[in-house]
Amino acid sequence: MMYKPSTLLLAGLIAIFAPLNRASAEPGSPVVLGVQTEGGRVVGMQTEGGARAWYGIPYAAPPVGERRWRPPAPVIAWHGVRAAVAPGPPCLQPYARAQGDIAVTGSEDCLTLNVFSPPGPRSHQLPVMVWIHGGGQLYGSGAGFDGSQLATTQDVVVVTINYRLGPFGWFHHPAITGSGARRSTGQFALLDAIAALQWVRANISAFGGNGDNVTAFGESAGAQNVYALVLARPAQGLFQKAIAQSGGFWNMSLPQAVNFRDDPVPGTPLSAREVVNALLMANGKAVDSNAARTRQHTERPARLAHWLRSLPATAVLAPYLHAAHAEYDLPSVVYDGVLIPAENHRSLLARGAYNAVPMIIGGNRDEQKLFLSSDPGFVRTVGDRLEVIDESRYATFNRLYSDWWNYSAVDDLLPRLHSRVYGYRFEWDDEPTSPTDLQKIFGAAHGIELAFVFGTFESAFIRDSLPATDQGETVADPFGALFNEANRTSRSRVSKSMMSYWAQFARTGNPGRGTRQELPEWRDWQAGQRKLVFTTTALTWDDKLVDENELLKALWAAPDLSEKEKCAVLLDNTMYPSYPLTVLTQRGCPRY
Repeated sequence: MMYKPSTLLLAGLIAIFAPLNRASAEPGSPVVLGVQTEGGRVVGMQTEGGARAWYGIPYAAPPVGERRWRPPAPVIAWHGVRAAVAPGPPCLQPYARAQGDIAVTGSEDCLTLNVFSPPGPRSHQLPVMVWIHGGGQLYGSGAGFDGSQLATTQDVVVVTINYRLGPFGWFHHPAITGSGARRSTGQFALLDAIAALQWVRANISAFGGNGDNVTAFGESAGAQNVYALVLARPAQGLFQKAIAQSGGFWNMSLPQAVNFRDDPVPGTPLSAREVVNALLMANGKAVDSNAARTRQHTERPARLAHWLRSLPATAVLAPYLHAAHAEYDLPSVVYDGVLIPAENHRSLLARGAYNAVPMIIGGNRDEQKLFLSSDPGFVRTVGDRLEVIDESRYATFNRLYSDWWNYSAVDDLLPRLHSRVYGYRFEWDDEPTSPTDLQKIFGAAHGIELAFVFGTFESAFIRDSLPATDQGETVADPFGALFNEANRTSRSRVSKSMMSYWAQFARTGNPGRGTRQELPEWRDWQAGQRKLVFTTTALTWDDKLVDENELLKALWAAPDLSEKEKCAVLLDNTMYPSYPLTVLTQRGCPRY
């Protein structure tokens, strides 16, 4: 989760592009066979992609009222037959409205999932792929991803899930988690993902899936959660394989997640204590920050927790709406010593102290361009087109951030993982160059590979980042303009390759030569010492691993950056406890 402008700033970019096309769930589509789940019977429908689909199935009780900030409770059974023909609401989150202000959409009652399976009877149970969406841990929805093409073309069952977001999914205040030996976890989003995986194990056979052959896969923050599940002991045995696309161990320490900003070990601007300070002042419980701090320390924890649970959901979300870098400062996955070991992931992986399942891990060559493209300091609007202001600086910032992202998410991990691991890099960049040079602005940017993995080019990414609002406003699609008739051949080839490798990996734990055994053999890192590269024209290989020293040398040598900017880049990439602070102090850079 390298530095980026707030996702809410994407509003200026997405207004330029085409409207969003969402997954099909049209009334009147043929109803498919009813299915019995542990909560009750559901009937689904057929999608435009030809898959059988069941939308909005609850996998846990609504986490509302006194259930806010508690582990997910068992699903509440229903009577009769539930029509599973429309997605459940997204979990509560901010969104940027067309007029530029920020509002809230979704619901706290959001713990649902969607199931896609290929048509027709099967003599055997199919592999299951459980998708965990991204969105900076603050945005997104499982319903934003249409699993029809992946399910029907690759003969797998696809499940997409919702999980609690923002402060509802990640809140580490001691009044909520307790303290000392009886401390619990504040990582409710991960507990939701675990509950969804438990639901899959218990129920997916009724949908044609094999609950003992499950692949957890996700992108960006969703891939961060996949990595977290790999470390989480309670998730052991719930999935047999994992795919992390453009993720990373962006994990904070517990003090970073809890403490005030001026504590000896400082918390982030959206740490639990800073947020509760803001809530106390906003709701008339304290006249200033000093009074709020005193109240936090003197109030009985149970009383404070009860008050926090009584607040309207929009009030809880309010401190996050106008934060400069909410996705960056939100304490999400934390080395809390409860759900995830307090030990750094590098040593855990080196010792084999994790859920050692086979993995595919990878990233996109130009991850950072997505965020640079929405920053008015780098890209401006000229008439009906976008234009890079300074091409040299644009390229430099992209390389520094994107290379570090790929290092931390892929190259640093390949030699550390004990389990079988397959590395890749996504480099498709066949975008239009007129009237806007989208190839230069986006390239192989963060999130573009999602359309290729799901076999749909109605922009899976923006469904993840900015779901349609319950106020009925149109949400635009910033990636829709990237895909046209001219690049149909190249994108179709890459998409078919990715879907085939992903599904074969889900089936066997080895992507091999793909589902139909017609692709180049993708060998694991330990055996082949090379990463698969998905380029515009061909599948190629790369045996080079970048190390931290090379990245630092490139940073200090960057001709387009001031010393202050170099420190900012370094700080953004080393703020998590995965990295020693000595690299900051040696350069004379200020600490976070």
